[in-house]
Amino acid sequence: MRNRTQLQRPAVAAAVALLLAALALAPTAALSQVSLGGQRVGTTSGTFLKLPLSAPGAAMAGAYVAVVDDVTSVGWNPAGLATVAQKGFSVTHIQWFADVDYTFGAYAQPWEAFNGSVGVFFGSLSTTMDETTEYMPYGTGRKFAFTDWLAGVTLARRLTDKLMVGANVKYVREELGTDVGGPVTNSWLLDIGTKYYVGLSSIRMAMYFSNFGPEMKPSGTFVGLLDGSRIEQDYEGFAPPTVFKFGIAFDPVKNEMHRLTAAAEMNHYADNEETIRAGAEYELADVAFLRGGYDMNSDDMGPAFGVGLKVKYAGINGTIDYSYMKGEYLGNVNIFTLNFAF
Repeated sequence: MRNRTQLQRPAVAAAVALLLAALALAPTAALSQVSLGGQRVGTTSGTFLKLPLSAPGAAMAGAYVAVVDDVTSVGWNPAGLATVAQKGFSVTHIQWFADVDYTFGAYAQPWEAFNGSVGVFFGSLSTTMDETTEYMPYGTGRKFAFTDWLAGVTLARRLTDKLMVGANVKYVREELGTDVGGPVTNSWLLDIGTKYYVGLSSIRMAMYFSNFGPEMKPSGTFVGLLDGSRIEQDYEGFAPPTVFKFGIAFDPVKNEMHRLTAAAEMNHYADNEETIRAGAEYELADVAFLRGGYDMNSDDMGPAFGVGLKVKYAGINGTIDYSYMKGEYLGNVNIFTLNFAF
């Protein structure tokens, strides 16, 4: 036992050093892109695709790409789905600010012949607004809806005992006020993720490249007036909100009663500055969870917190999770997730 402990201590020390190095070096890389990143804001379409898709990941401020290993992997890193050992489904409801609601659901099951798993998912975001005009700035009495939704399939495979890969193929559609003549935008997009256990303590690293595909161009034409003359022209297309993520996680404490997971992540956006995130999850007796995290580059929503509870009944393993993201100017965000495996 003494020799085993002596071997574990250097591994844990190396894991801590690697995580701290990632946090120390990441801001330097991010700062070098601040000016360029700020200039890219508002240059993509389908930005709802960047919303967090489960309460546990949101509670860790999004530093979840190297941590996730259940059905919600379809929304964070499809490679994590390769470790799913049971059929399962998950439903998440997000109460976003400005009266925007987003619901996301996923189902997955192991595929033994493929040495991996397969899954499907669906998400829908919606809100309503009052119609206004130049002459009626307080409303015309009519309302119209903005509706965004996506649907897709996931395939994940364990290539070795340490390396896993996964991919999503998804269809994305935005209805931009079709009730009052607004256009529709749609596209097919691809996500690719990897997860690798390095073999040193519990360290795992992950990379995730999401929302890769052709530009999203509204259908139809725009009709208006220019210098008193009627004009009609095609809408311009915008690139999807492509994101590249790199994350690292490890468990400095892990035994029968306690587990502590620490994670750090760097995100490179096609339409914004790079962000650096860090989070932690504490698990007590495989029953209760306490989570927290911080987005170091966020202007408004830096800290995040959350709790979870695991329930077992009649062969079904379920978790109920909640996260709270504090917004200084835009408002607070509440996220609820139900996750079941059977």
